[in-house]
Amino acid sequence: MVLRAAVAMFHRDGWIDARALAVEAGIGRATLYRRYGDRDRLLGEAIWSIATTEFSRTYPRFRGNGAAGVADLVHTVLRASAHMPSMRRFVAEHADTALRVMTSRDGVMERRIIATLTRLIREEIGEPRDIDAPTLAYAVTRVAESFYYRELITGEPADLTAAAVIIRRLLR
Repeated sequence: MVLRAAVAMFHRDGWIDARALAVEAGIGRATLYRRYGDRDRLLGEAIWSIATTEFSRTYPRFRGNGAAGVADLVHTVLRASAHMPSMRRFVAEHADTALRVMTSRDGVMERRIIATLTRLIREEIGEPRDIDAPTLAYAVTRVAESFYYRELITGEPADLTAAAVIIRRLLR
């Protein structure tokens, strides 16, 4: 119930107001924080829920297509995220929080994305001979992030097409 309300709030506002979420979920704010941790964790859980829904919807189109399929899947999910009004608002209005929630080792997203990509690499490509799958998944994740958040990092516009080309080369 709390996560469902958090996802709805994020979709609506591009942000989660913990006080409003607690009221909406019918629990106290202290209970909310005890169960879910701080706002960054709530944001990460809500965004992860949205991402897994998008992934589940998208993955069947790319299953069984090897490295190209994994690269195309990553590109498609990046594009879907970039076109989502709530993510655009979150990144534009809360850039520091967005980077922390999405790319930090302490956040929800980074470890889960790498774990998911590790599984995909093993299932769709096989265990790489010259590097372990988690390291390759980490590299793919960092390339995707660096081009997705490029404007925040360098001031240049995001370039998801360049990310897709580089990821495709990494996965060959």
